[in-house]
Amino acid sequence: MKRPNPLSPNQMTPADRRAELSALLARGVIRLQERDRAKLFVENGESSLHKPANQSGTAEPTHRRTAA
Repeated sequence: MKRPNPLSPNQMTPADRRAELSALLARGVIRLQERDRAKLFVENGESSLHKPANQSGTAEPTHRRTAA
């Protein structure tokens, strides 16, 4: 996720402020869509293989073998 702009809005151009606001609103819409999609899966008894970026689904192996 992109970090918020540390500049004060007073130090940003109008175009910069619009771009930051647009990005915030877009992320909010995406989060709402993901939440609604997850509710549908629960209500229908289905499961999704999609995981959020912070839950990639990968795991470290418990042991490694070396090639012989």
